[in-house]
Amino acid sequence: MRRLLIAGLILLGSCSAQHSASSAPADVPPTEIQKTAIPKTAISASTKKRFENQIAEFILRDVQESLPGLKGAERVQFLREKSEQFNQSVNNNLLSSRLLMEKDILDYLLISEDTLLHSDSYDSTLAALSSLDWKPDTYEQEVLKELNRIDQKIALLASEPGKDTFNHSVHISQVRKTALYPDDTFNGRQNYLDRLSQEMLNAQANWFDTYNVYNPSELSILGEEGSARSFLYSAEGLVINLDQVKDLPAFELKCLAAFYGFPGLQSFIPHPERSLRGFLDLPAYTLGWAGYILDEIGIRDQSNTLDYLYFARLQSSMALADLKLHSNRWSWEEAVKYITQQTPYTAHRITLMVRQIQQKPGYYAAAFGGKIRFSELKNRCLAEGKRCQADFNQQVIDQGPVPFEILERLIF
Repeated sequence: MRRLLIAGLILLGSCSAQHSASSAPADVPPTEIQKTAIPKTAISASTKKRFENQIAEFILRDVQESLPGLKGAERVQFLREKSEQFNQSVNNNLLSSRLLMEKDILDYLLISEDTLLHSDSYDSTLAALSSLDWKPDTYEQEVLKELNRIDQKIALLASEPGKDTFNHSVHISQVRKTALYPDDTFNGRQNYLDRLSQEMLNAQANWFDTYNVYNPSELSILGEEGSARSFLYSAEGLVINLDQVKDLPAFELKCLAAFYGFPGLQSFIPHPERSLRGFLDLPAYTLGWAGYILDEIGIRDQSNTLDYLYFARLQSSMALADLKLHSNRWSWEEAVKYITQQTPYTAHRITLMVRQIQQKPGYYAAAFGGKIRFSELKNRCLAEGKRCQADFNQQVIDQGPVPFEILERLIF
């Protein structure tokens, strides 16, 4: 694989959230704390609380420092030992709300990593990646419902005046044929990355009101050739496969910018407080949020709504392929054929994405489930009369990523 020397560095965010820094606990092992000889009658409630919080801080700090160096079964065993140590050494009734949440994250981290390591069940994998208790049948019902909603909107917006019927397949084929693509040259590929960089800056300027406050961050964009993936997002940045320029339609640029940049995935920058959240692998929360907020932007950006619908159609179709491939109801070829017919993207691009589904079972389906769950939570927020625009969005990025049960508890 040859990586091109084509990169851009995008500064995202214009204002920083104010976070209160908790005082660092004394670096004292729990055993030493417990040995302190103080008559029980002399220990005040505040002192007891401080001791319990210090013990919890010590255990969690050990997890923070040791976990990055562990892998596989050794990692799961360490998490199990720390969870048991926490249960035996700490009185949860005396802990701060922050530490109680960290304990919940520790427990979920143990369960999810143990499941992903040992389970050969797609159902269990999907549950670990989503934190939802949905069965695959529920996912599929929701996906089909969402695909129908998207197709109806596409038909409404793309129908020609005077025509009584709308042919989805014909329309999709026409969009693919008439789309603009980068020039098949070095400069053409460079120009594509430059345009994407500019769209990321535009997204920040246009959708700044998505959150009340936002921490600035940098997102590097790098092009590569010869890889077997289409797009790869990680803490290191966004890597884009530039092998075939027709995999990169211009109508997708705004969607990519908002999905991977602001106010999508790049909203979940490292939190200033020490937290176990950074160890969670929850595509339902992060990718689900990016998909959810992209729909919100698509409604507001009325001149480009169809472009956002095509991107949403792709993501939902990938979720359906995830479910059907891993229940052995579709072959690899059937998945590629279906998505190519239903979306305006090339077969080559879709082939790369289907390979990602095969390598990471459950990721697209979990992301879709998260998108639907965020929509349900927003509707509940509105029904209860809470402030549900920037305030709801702010809580999602400030508190997350966390299992949805924890998020619901924090919001409601």
